[in-house]
Amino acid sequence: MLKLTWAHFLMSSERHWDMAGVLFGGIGAFALLGQLLNELNRQGDSTLSMSFLLGYVVVFMFWLLYGLRFKRPAIVITNTICLILQASLLLVVIG
Repeated sequence: MLKLTWAHFLMSSERHWDMAGVLFGGIGAFALLGQLLNELNRQGDSTLSMSFLLGYVVVFMFWLLYGLRFKRPAIVITNTICLILQASLLLVVIG
């Protein structure tokens, strides 16, 4: 039986890390989608700050560029989706 250690886990194949990156990036995108839908259905003013809205646009944009530079599909895919969702959220709040 394979003994699983922390070191073994950290040294697992890049393919496994890429799949995990897509999975966890998808969880982040799902959370953003929930917030976007909440803002679309909100009757009053938003409680989201501009620093949150703009800050995460910048964060997702950086990680997207990072993923493109280092050719990391998991980072490119998830951050493209999250950037689109965060930019949509920004537009809904300021619109």
